[in-house]
Amino acid sequence: MVPSRDSPLTRRVGRSGPADYFTATRQPLHCLVFLLPLLIACEIAAVLVSGTAWPDSRLVAPRLLQRLVAWLGTDAAWVPGAVLLLTLLVWQVLSGHPWRVRAGVPLLMIPESLLLALPLLVLNQLLQQTAAGSADPQSAALPAHILVALGAGLYEELVFRFYLITGLAWLLARLARLPRRSALGVAAALAALLFAACHFRPVGVEPFRWARLVLLTVAGGYLGLVFVTRGLGIATGCHVAHNLIALLLAHQRAT
Repeated sequence: MVPSRDSPLTRRVGRSGPADYFTATRQPLHCLVFLLPLLIACEIAAVLVSGTAWPDSRLVAPRLLQRLVAWLGTDAAWVPGAVLLLTLLVWQVLSGHPWRVRAGVPLLMIPESLLLALPLLVLNQLLQQTAAGSADPQSAALPAHILVALGAGLYEELVFRFYLITGLAWLLARLARLPRRSALGVAAALAALLFAACHFRPVGVEPFRWARLVLLTVAGGYLGLVFVTRGLGIATGCHVAHNLIALLLAHQRAT
């Protein structure tokens, strides 16, 4: 007889095995603990750059979040971070998972995120694009570039992966009666295309370029795959790691 998911045997093996780590990284509380330092660093960078609002119009996702809650009477700079925190907290409450954090899980998510960022970095180098858009790395102060790198990773994953893939997959499963895996695959592909398109005018600020569209669509597809298989925390960590490393490489080439 196969032991049930919640049997003592399963729990005992899971606590010490790698399978438990892969399960825990997909849980909202571990995602929150892992992402909280990145969120704090992003807010500090925003204060250093402008002190009041998101200064770089390349950050489409935070502006979308601000507009989403504008009907509440505020579009302040803290809104995107508050939406991210609230999303994870509500998810935690609805999931029914225990409010217990294993310290080793968020720590192990760091090297996994770095490892999963490598394919994006290779793609980045092959297509000779910068991580956080197409701007010259010397065109703004370092805190502004760090803000773009952090903000893009945090909020693009929340908007284009967590909200969009989850929402589209639900609709496709309900309305089109697609199997769950098929619905997730189609949703991830559509989200990748929308993710790429939103970087260009009139939604974004970049002029349209086919090479850039290909890069962003492939990158969005890869991040969608990471999100579907490894969850929001790892997908965001992978995105941020890619952005920061590519930003560092761009600055080194410029100096």
